[in-house]
Parts: sequence; structure tokens; C-alpha cells
Amino acid sequence: MKKILVLLSMIFVAGIPLAYAHPIILDSNPAQSGTIGAGSTRVAIYFSEEVELEFSVIKVLDGNGNQIDNKDTQYLNDEKSLVVTTPPLQDGIYTVTTKVLSKIDGHLVDYAFVFGVGDVVVPPPKQKDISESIYFPEAGARFPGLVGQTIVLGAAISTLIMWSPLRRKKLIREESLDIARMFQSKFFSISGIGLFLVFASNILMLIIQTIRLQTSASAVLQTSFGEIWIIRMAITVILLAVWFLLESKSGVSLKKQAVVTGLSLVLIGTTTVIGHGAASEQPAAVAIDYVHNLLASVWIGGVIFFGFILVPSFARLGDSKRELATLVMIPRFSSMILVALGILIVTGPTLLWLLEDDVELLSQSYYGYLIIAKILVGSAMIALGGYNQARIQAPGEKAAKTGSIQVYKKIKRSLKAEAVLGIVLLGVVALLTNSSLPTGQTQDAAAGPATYGFATSVFSENGRFDVSIEPFTSGQNSVSVVAYDLEGNVMSDVESIKVKISNPQKNISPIEVPVTKSESGDAFKGDVTFGFSGSWNVEILTQRSQHTNENTSFTVFVKPRISQLKTVISEYGIPVQGAAPLYPAHDGDDTIWISDASKARLWKFSISQQQFTPYEFGGKTTVFLKIDGEKVWFTDTPESKIGYFDSKTEQFTLIALPEKAIPISLESDLDGNMWIALVDKHSLLKYDPRNGKFEEHKIPTTPSGPVALTRDAAGNIWFAESQGGKIGMIVPSSGKIQEFMPDEALKEPFALFIDADQNIWISEHVGLNIIRFNPVLQAFDGFHVTDPNALPFGLAADKFGNIWIAQHTVDKLGVYDPHNGEFGEIDIPTTSTFTQFVASDKNGDIWFVEQRGNKLGHVAISEIVHVGAPAQPEFELRYSELAAPFITAGVVAASLFLVKSVYDKRRLDALIE
Repeated sequence: MKKILVLLSMIFVAGIPLAYAHPIILDSNPAQSGTIGAGSTRVAIYFSEEVELEFSVIKVLDGNGNQIDNKDTQYLNDEKSLVVTTPPLQDGIYTVTTKVLSKIDGHLVDYAFVFGVGDVVVPPPKQKDISESIYFPEAGARFPGLVGQTIVLGAAISTLIMWSPLRRKKLIREESLDIARMFQSKFFSISGIGLFLVFASNILMLIIQTIRLQTSASAVLQTSFGEIWIIRMAITVILLAVWFLLESKSGVSLKKQAVVTGLSLVLIGTTTVIGHGAASEQPAAVAIDYVHNLLASVWIGGVIFFGFILVPSFARLGDSKRELATLVMIPRFSSMILVALGILIVTGPTLLWLLEDDVELLSQSYYGYLIIAKILVGSAMIALGGYNQARIQAPGEKAAKTGSIQVYKKIKRSLKAEAVLGIVLLGVVALLTNSSLPTGQTQDAAAGPATYGFATSVFSENGRFDVSIEPFTSGQNSVSVVAYDLEGNVMSDVESIKVKISNPQKNISPIEVPVTKSESGDAFKGDVTFGFSGSWNVEILTQRSQHTNENTSFTVFVKPRISQLKTVISEYGIPVQGAAPLYPAHDGDDTIWISDASKARLWKFSISQQQFTPYEFGGKTTVFLKIDGEKVWFTDTPESKIGYFDSKTEQFTLIALPEKAIPISLESDLDGNMWIALVDKHSLLKYDPRNGKFEEHKIPTTPSGPVALTRDAAGNIWFAESQGGKIGMIVPSSGKIQEFMPDEALKEPFALFIDADQNIWISEHVGLNIIRFNPVLQAFDGFHVTDPNALPFGLAADKFGNIWIAQHTVDKLGVYDPHNGEFGEIDIPTTSTFTQFVASDKNGDIWFVEQRGNKLGHVAISEIVHVGAPAQPEFELRYSELAAPFITAGVVAASLFLVKSVYDKRRLDALIE
């Protein structure tokens, strides 16, 4: 029986009112931590409940923290969705902040999330901390009101159920007048305290709301919450007036008690309409929530009534009658409480099932922690109730037959302790009713540093489709599609959805992917296999029963993760001892050209034949290379010369610089001019091969120390300033120079690389960072290499768009996936290689030079495609599955205890009669 009692307590307490309590973000467009294409001109957010437009706003901030929206927040489809317009958004990361006032409970809730435009790495959302999930000022203001209304309603109902029948008992008939006076005094004293608490709570609620909204009290009262507050305050004032009128009378009739009870029932109704069930807009949830408030008052308010009103009223009786009267009331009180518990056991879990039955979500949120606290406090209360029956009532009944009964003082102490626990429980409930449901606390929170999967919203003529693909890589994936109309409502007449994938580049015709509607939602789910990486077309075809069918399509680029790359490293030794190979360059066909810092020599490596061919000239050395057509340009740095080797005629041409300088890097422009970075002169030199003339362009920053040159798709020449901590760009036709720097100067930027999206990648040699610069948004971001001794240098991209990094003081190549934010390292077989530069060939493989190892290295890259049975879904424990057997057991236990209490009441009534 004790085990059943513990089980009963857990099921009941877990079911005290639960609901959204605050307007949480159900959906947004753009999606949180998602990406969209450039040009979007609005941000829309869909909330779980209606919000007050006058006190709600959406702000959109750019990467610099500047508000860029048009400050025109409006309702979208209804009062549960807001929209703000923006100028056409360009590539970058944007932050959205919202502040919305709930029309249901009057809570002012802040949210923030980020989204990306274009090819950017968007950070995952963070889990809300406790101060963001629980609204402590509101909980503190509402707590006295919960306690007060529980006292008032509990006392009124308990009077009708317990006191009225007792007055007719022969046991107290002789002293009934004295007891009635004592009872009335206690009743109005405790009820007055309760009404004062409600009144004070109402004032505090208005003050807190005024402060939160930073407005006047009159403005607050014009909101939906204010309207409910006015009704609540009016009922409170009426109850206070009734209390003053009745308190002075010598006796209170049952009709007048019924009036107080009726007004109290209306009072707790105001708590319901600004709380739990009302937020869900489900009539069943509203009704259940009201029943919860009512039965909680019967339970906790009944304990306070019994311990602070009824039992003290027996003080006017003689010793033996006082003990007997107290003993008789224990089973009557237990019967009333057990009826309440039995109903709560059913309605509590049912309410939670209507709102959130995901056990995992509950267990990982502050909401769940509060439920556990509530279970512990409630269990202690029920344990005390069991103690009253087992340790006070049962021995008292035995002692009554001998005339030595002693229960009065014992039950007073026990009831006072139980009342304190009841008030603590109401405090936990106040926190619960002013906290976010798990959906609002852990919404879209990511667990790891890298985000995998693909999610987007695509539109047809009359619909929107939310599509997710996980883990979004070559091989087996899961696809999910949810269809909405343009007002954001789920399409209710969708009979079936078809998903097809195709790859026109590989002549793969559309392949249908079997999808079926999930049992627990509106999503159509299935398994899709991408046989290899690349661009895939995805078609979605919807068959509807009451409207025109909707179809749409989009393209995705599928690529493997770093962990799915298969890399095979081959090394080719330079056939001459003492060589110092430095810089590799691919000619776009079958040749890797390599500079040699040990002497005036170039190395030609045939990829197909795997053979080296040396070419020497009359100079000192070769350092940096640039291939321009059939010419292999190089710098002879010690000689202050540049030159080129004509691969067709196999002839060298040397060109002396106009003055003594240190040429470092080379790059050609679209007009055939060659640009040279002069690191010691802090300038760029343009050489025109047609007339042999030089033209110098001074860099504004001094010292700048230009060390790297590269050309973008528009023909602009970019350079890195190793001493200035900046990057710069020069327009060849005009000579105009622009410089760019993040908040802190770059730490020795030494290598540049431009990816397919025209982002500038910068190797921070000393800073141990790889930085990405978006020229459109002029925004910097990046990542830190993992090895503190790496000293990153040269950069190149492989066939999958991963960035490879030469780490020349460790024998490892770094590789970074900019799409997933994942970094890895590949070991070089040889030790002490001193690799400084890398290059990619036409197949997207990576080549690197081991200067001290005297070798050329090749990384053959392929992907590991796993095509097998789809992964089995993880076991998911739903609240409904867990609660159903416990509800049954709890109802049985409550029924057994109720039968026992009824039997005890009849037996004791017979004893005193």
C-alpha cells in the first residue's frame, strides 16, 4: 500500500498545471540558424499564442550590430505572427531580436536568433539560461495571489463539506454556539489574510507589468492582460466588501457561504485565462487547467482550513470532546482530499499530454527540473497525509475506546507542517506558470560545434514546403517534408507527397524517393540515397484532394564530411640531393611546376608519367611561381629580378626590376600585365610585357609588407600586408587601392586564396587562424587551427570545396569544411617536411612540397559512401506511454484509500453517536 501511495504522489504532482505559459517561436522565415539566398526583403516569425502589436517588435541587425530593418513590425497572417521588412539582404550573418507581449498571460518575452544569407557558416542557437526561461519578477508577483486564492477558495469549499455537517453532530451540540463564534473568528481571520494577499498580488502584477513595458499603468490596462486584471481586481474588491459585511455578523448562513464560494470560483478563473490551458487555445486544456486550480485549492486550501481554522475552533470543547471531534474529522478530511487527488491523477497527465509529451525534452529543461521539485514537495505532503491516518488516526481510534485519546496537538503540528509544504508547492507552481515550456527553452539547440544537415523553405505558387535532409551527405539520408499554405497553416488536404532526385550532370533521370506521412505529425518522411557528391535536383510533388496540386523544385550541393574523406598520400622524391623545392603550381593539365630555393632552377613534374625534369638558367634561385598560359613566371628574389620560362620553346627570359627590391609574389591581370609584390618597398609593381615598362603603386599603409597576390573574378588584384595586418585590393585599370582590416589587426597574413564564391581566405601565419573575408559585406570571420605549433601557410581548395592548409612546422596538412565548420588534419608520412605551400590540380586533388624532405606530395581525395540500411530511429519515450499505466495505478490507489476513509468515517461517526 505504501508503494502505491508513493506512485500516486508522483503521478498527481507531475500533473499540476503545465502549458506554454509564454509566446514561444514556433517557426520563422528565415529559419533560425538557417541560410537563405540573397535578396530576401522580410523576416516573419510565428508564435505559439497571440501577441500585442503595440508592445511587440522585431529587429534585424547586420554583422556590425546595426539595425537594418525598416522598423515596420506588423501582424502577418493573424495575431500570432509578426513580420518586418528589410532592404534586399546581401550575403552575411544577421541577428534577429524580438520582444513580444503575450495577449494571454501578459508576459513580455525576448528572443534572439541568427540566420545566414549566401554561403556562410551560421552558428547554432544556444540553450536559454535559467534567467531567460523563468520570469522571476512575474512569479514573485503572482505567488501571493496563488496562495491567497487557494486559502479563500479552500476555506469556502471546506466549510461547506466539513463544517456544516459537523454542526449537526450530537458531540458538539451543547457548545455549538461558542464553537461557531470561534470558527467564524478563525474563518474570517484566515480568509482576510488570503484576500489581502490576492489584493497585494494584483497591485504587484500591475507594477511589474508597468516596469517591464516601460509605460503607464493606464496603457497596461488597455492590453488584453489588463482587461483580465481589471476583472480580477473587481472580483477581489467585491470579495473584500463581502468579507467586511459578513465579518461583523454573529452568524453566516450557508447561502452567504455559497456566495463567497461562487465569487472565489470566478477568481481562480482569472488565473486560468492568463495562464496554462488558455495559451494552447484548446478548450479541453482550458477546462482541465481550471479543474486543476480548483482541486489544488481543495487540497492545499483544505489543509490550511483544517489546521488553522477548524482544529483551533475545537479549543472551546472539553478535553475528551476536543479529541473526539478532531479524530472524527480526519477521515472526513481525507475523503475530500482523496476525491481531489483521484481527479488530478487523470487530468494532470492529460493536460501535459495535450501540450508536451516528450519526456526527453522535459528531462533536459528547467521546466523539467521544476516538475521534479514539485514531485518531491507534493510527495512529502501526501506522505504527511498518510502519516495522519497511520500514526494519528489509527492509534487515536484505539485509544478512544479507553478514554485516553490524544490526537488534537499531534494533528495540529502535522497540519501546520503540511500547510508549509503546500505553500512551498504553490511557489514552485508560480515558477512553473512563469517559465517557458521545454519547446521554448531548448528550441533548435545544437549539441556540437559542427552543424550537419540541410534545411530550407521552398515555395510553389500557393504553398510553402519546409524540407530537411539529414545528415546531408553522400550515401544514406533521411528526408522530411511539411507542406504549408501561404498563410502558414499545414495543408490539411494533402493525400500524398512525392519526392524525386536527379543529377543532370551525370545523366541521372529523376528517381522517386518513397515517403510516407509520420504517425505523430504532419511531416512526410523517407530515406534518400545520394550516390555521390555534387549538385542534385530535388522535386516535390503534392497531390491535394480539395485544391490544385502544388509542385516545386530546388538544387542542393551534396558533399562528404571531413570524416568521410578517403585520402591516399603519395610522395615523389626530387632526383637531386640538396634541392630545396618550395612552391608548387599546376598548369591546368598534366604538369606540376615547382620552384627551387637552392639554385636557379625549375622542376617540371609530369603527373601521368610521374617524372621530374629540371630546367636551369643563369641566376640565383626561384621562389614564387605564377603560370600564365604557356609561361611559368617566377621571382629570382636575391637578384631583384623576375622571369618566365616558356614551356613551349623551353627558353628562359629574365627581367631586372627598375630598382633594388625584394620581389615576393606574382599575379597577372586580365590585360596580360604582371603584378609584383615588393615586400621591402611597401608597394606593388605593374610590369607590361608588351613594352617592358614598370609602374609602381604605393600602398597607403606603411609599413605594409605585401607578400601575397591573387586575382578575383572581376580582375581585381588582392594582396596581404604581412606588416600592416591588413589585406588590400587594387583595381588594375585605375590603380585605386582599398584596404580592409578586422577589429584587430591580422597577425602576419602571408597567403591568400579566393574560393568559388569569391570569398578571400587569409592565412594568419602567427595568429594561427584562417580568416575568411566577404568582399560584398566586408565582413571577416574564420577559425583557429588546432595545433599551436602549426604556423599555417599556403591555401588551396579540393574538389569538394574544402580548404587545405600547409602547416609548415608540423608534419600535417589541415583541412577545413566551410559548409559544416569542421576541421581535421592529415598526417604527412615523412617527418621534418617543412611544407609551406599547397596547390590543387584539375581533379581537385591536393599537391604539396616538402622543402626539407626534398619531395613532392600528392593527396588523392575520394569519398567514402555508405549505402546500407537506413539507421534505426533512436528509442523515443513519450510521456503518454509512461503515464498511462501510472494513471491507472494511481486511480486504483486513490479509490482504495477513499473507500478506507469512508469506512473509517462511518465507524467513527457510530462511535461518537
